Amino acid sequence: MKIDKRPFYIWVVVLLANIGTVLGILLFFIYHPAWDLSELLNSWTYIILGISLFITIVPVLFSKSNGKWKNHFGYGIPVLLFLTLSYLVDDDWFGFMYIYLYGLSAIIFALFYTMGVYVRKWNVKFVLNLIWIEVIFLVGSAFSALYFSLLAFN
Repeated sequence: MKIDKRPFYIWVVVLLANIGTVLGILLFFIYHPAWDLSELLNSWTYIILGISLFITIVPVLFSKSNGKWKNHFGYGIPVLLFLTLSYLVDDDWFGFMYIYLYGLSAIIFALFYTMGVYVRKWNVKFVLNLIWIEVIFLVGSAFSALYFSLLAFN
């Protein structure tokens, strides 16, 4: 009897997504040499990492539960985020990029919840293909970070 590794693969996807967030932050600081690298440890970097952890870990935990409110939380939180998004659009001080990232985080939350629900039922080969696609994207972003860092420091 084989052990079902699909729940483990879900957590691998969550880990890879958060590694991609860290690489994205590093790429931002490498690509914009006007920014001081000491600003890498500012509070907004920790906020971005916290949001990334929230929108990847929490929906997978919701999808694993067996409660009757599972779908209300899994899809309700992104709906609430989209409802508050209309308020943020009216504010002048809230920039376009923040509004875009706020809406994108709601979509990612819903995608990770849906992935957590259905990956436990899909074929293992399909799930492994998703992981390999994510690894290819991460390797590409790591190479681009290396390339831009070489350009920035030369």
